[in-house]
Amino acid sequence: MPALDVIRIVAILGVVAVHVVGGGVEDGSAPLGITAVDMAASAAVPVFLMMAGALNLHPSALRRGPGTFWRQRAVRILPALVVWSALYMLVIGPLAGAEMSVGTAIDQVITGKTFTHLYFLWAIAGLYVIAPVIAAFLHAVPEQEGRRAWGLGLLACAWTALAFAVPYLTRQPSIEGLDSHRPIEPGSLTYWMAFAGYFVIGRAAIVAPVARRWALAALATTPVAIAALTWLYEAGRDDGGSLLVRTLRPDYSSPSVMVYALLLFLALASLTGSWRVGPRAQAWLRALGNATFGVFLVHFAVLVLLRQIPALEGYDLWQMATVWLVTVPVSFVIALVAQRVPGLRLIF
Repeated sequence: MPALDVIRIVAILGVVAVHVVGGGVEDGSAPLGITAVDMAASAAVPVFLMMAGALNLHPSALRRGPGTFWRQRAVRILPALVVWSALYMLVIGPLAGAEMSVGTAIDQVITGKTFTHLYFLWAIAGLYVIAPVIAAFLHAVPEQEGRRAWGLGLLACAWTALAFAVPYLTRQPSIEGLDSHRPIEPGSLTYWMAFAGYFVIGRAAIVAPVARRWALAALATTPVAIAALTWLYEAGRDDGGSLLVRTLRPDYSSPSVMVYALLLFLALASLTGSWRVGPRAQAWLRALGNATFGVFLVHFAVLVLLRQIPALEGYDLWQMATVWLVTVPVSFVIALVAQRVPGLRLIF
């Protein structure tokens, strides 16, 4: 499915955009249009998680048993997790102004926050561990795989949305005896739980795609969803707004982003599933698609280095556009070259 390569290439462009504009959006200095771009790109990480599920829950991924599956995934993920965590904690973080100590490093490993974007590696590592169990359930009755994937995926998404909404729902001073609770604390060992729904839905969207008319209807909701996410973000700025706004305020575990990302991915999976290209185009797409993992890992280092240039440290429109336009090709070149170097290939 060459469309999956196209989707992950576009998704990594969105990830870079989120990190380029994020500072300006968070401090309120970015114009509303940039906030809308940030909200549009909020589907990028969920899309990567869904593609990971689509591929790793396929029967062929586990045809040699869970042991082989885990060994192959460990070789792919653990060197990158260790090396990039150390690089960002010890070099890039201090360059960006972060303070580092032994205690801070241990805390970052426990919380899975070795750097802004590296939580994704911890989440994927956990999902790889549990993937054979999920796959066994999905494939136990082959003719029911699609139905089981949709049921389990939607149930897991609902669980995540509820678990992360509990702190807002229980933060009610007017109710005597009710304390604020957080059922799950995101960290290196628990991120996978929050993202399991996306992981399973990815398989569902491939094995049991929706009808074309429903896919077109889902795709048509995109502008409305982006507008709604932008309004929710602005309305809930600085943890303000009503209980409903705080509960729905955009992040990867909120119902608002879940609905937007799921509709977008299932629409794309349905509409592009039968698309095919020639061998040469397929080779280019596969090379660029495979490079997106390295781009994800290295782009923040490129971004931090560019931000050290006084002319590019702000969040004016031209500054953000310049940083994005430089970060994307530089990161792709680094990733593509590194994949040809035996030692570096392990971490790209």
